[in-house]
Amino acid sequence: MDNKKLGIIGGALVIVLVLLVVLFAGTSCSSDSEEPAETSGSGAVQEEQATPIGSGTQAESQAQSGSEGGSTAESSSGGASGGAAESAETPVKVKTKVNLNMRQGPGTNYPVIKSIPQGSEVTVVGRNEDGSWLVVETEDGQGWISGQADFVEADQAAVAGLPAVEAPPAPAYDASNPKVQLLLEQIPLVVYHEKTFTCASHGGLNHLLPEVAEGNVIGPHSGDFVYGNDNVLFQYTGGTFVLIKESSVARFENGEKSLPLGKALELFANGDIVWTGTLGDWPGRGVPGCDPAAKPQ
Repeated sequence: MDNKKLGIIGGALVIVLVLLVVLFAGTSCSSDSEEPAETSGSGAVQEEQATPIGSGTQAESQAQSGSEGGSTAESSSGGASGGAAESAETPVKVKTKVNLNMRQGPGTNYPVIKSIPQGSEVTVVGRNEDGSWLVVETEDGQGWISGQADFVEADQAAVAGLPAVEAPPAPAYDASNPKVQLLLEQIPLVVYHEKTFTCASHGGLNHLLPEVAEGNVIGPHSGDFVYGNDNVLFQYTGGTFVLIKESSVARFENGEKSLPLGKALELFANGDIVWTGTLGDWPGRGVPGCDPAAKPQ
């Protein structure tokens, strides 16, 4: 074979070898590029599977479920709150075992507002710290009554749940003064009508009978209350008493028509007002049974 032919054959072989190398290299590159694409495809699938857990339809469903749960809880909470409000609004009542004085404060040194008859049910709205005195609501307004078991039937647990109420300022007079105690606790009293008398208390201002009404004028069953040259009486008004003169035209110092109860008790304590009667005196003003110690002849 001549050299020319050999050169042609050799060149053809070289070309074939080059083509084979190129073809092999292309196949190898194609194979390498497919692996990352597969891996990437696998990652994409994982992301799609993961996506609904954090967001998307399933997440919305869970959120909606949570929202519904929240709504239910809110509704349940609202219901409980409403029930508690209704429970809190249930009035606490006590029943009196005896005729019981309602006073202006928690103590026998406070003036009597009215007498609450035995067997009455009254609404309690507060108490003092230890529950020994109760704030009650009546048709005549609020006042204090004793909370002792001897005097009232009460649900002690319900009473303990009521708010503690601060006592009003104590009266200025000395409640332990014997003359004040006589007026508040012992002297039988009558209501002055135009021509007759009826019993107001069997023993003192603190023990008024239920029949005593707004505007009634009250004085002793026996003797008089004397202040200087005048007789004085008590008028029941606004749930308490004021001191007035027996003569409708007479006035106190500074032209005052009446004096408050506290001032009146100070005058009794100081001896400026004197009671001229005695316990058990008959006929006094002639009301049978008003003075338990009196014996009609």
